[in-house]
Amino acid sequence: MFTRLRQYHRDGFTLIEVLLSLSITLMIIFTLTGLFNLIQYAYTHHTANNEDIYIAAKQCSQYTIGTSYIEVGEVFRYLDFDGEENSLILDNNRLVKTPGFEILLFHVDDVSFSIENDLIYIHLTRDRQRYTFLLTYAFTSEKEEGQDEIVTNE
Repeated sequence: MFTRLRQYHRDGFTLIEVLLSLSITLMIIFTLTGLFNLIQYAYTHHTANNEDIYIAAKQCSQYTIGTSYIEVGEVFRYLDFDGEENSLILDNNRLVKTPGFEILLFHVDDVSFSIENDLIYIHLTRDRQRYTFLLTYAFTSEKEEGQDEIVTNE
């Protein structure tokens, strides 16, 4: 009788082996769940905090599309469709459209504008992260070109 019990016992797993494998499986599942929650939090936290940058870039693009530029650098000055001079500047860590002092974006560390391949780009820096967005095609002001020609003819 004792030999039959021993032979039957060798065919399956012991209770300790089952509990050990179950505890290892649960530890892996809890670790992966925690890691997934951490990644999800980091993704939503990052995109929610910087969503205003994308909105401000779209607003800047809508203001400047089809306009002609006067100055590109630390300040972006341009002529709108009515011939009025406007500018996008950095003022007290805010991206501002003047005249009218319309605040487009808060908590900006640095703003610059550049022309690359006949396109005007805005470069924003916030919390050591740099963002670059396309604003518009680089049209020059016909009024300024005409003034240059008058000056050179005299």
